[in-house]
Amino acid sequence: MDEYECFIAKYCYEYDIPILGICAGKHNMVRAVGGSIGKLENDNHNKEDKYVHSIKIEKNSKSYQLIGKEEVEVNSRHVRYSLNTGKASVVGVSLDGVDEIIEDAAKTFYIGVQFHPENLYKIDMYMNNIFVNFIETCLQSKNRKTK
Repeated sequence: MDEYECFIAKYCYEYDIPILGICAGKHNMVRAVGGSIGKLENDNHNKEDKYVHSIKIEKNSKSYQLIGKEEVEVNSRHVRYSLNTGKASVVGVSLDGVDEIIEDAAKTFYIGVQFHPENLYKIDMYMNNIFVNFIETCLQSKNRKTK
């Protein structure tokens, strides 16, 4: 992982700039707030299929608010996961216990996902909601800072 990506994630965290991390981006976000990354022992998360497994999302999380559902199907092609999330919290987990979504509720939008919503947003409104809410948050954040 490139150190500059971790630096950017840390900068966004410190200055409360909205950030959405996908896959390795999530890993950099975890590392930026003091967490660590490990290698998965099995390869059942390293698939190219459209949907591979479901994840459960905590109802009291920002991620639940933006996705709009407690359990969603996701794709999966990763070989690493968070061992320790530092200041971030795990709010979405696959049924076999792999952390799939991290966030910091104290921040405007500090959310990292292990799956790839960019491959599903055209066919899945829940995945599209991630991007819609991220963009809306960025626009609101920009408007607050320019006033």
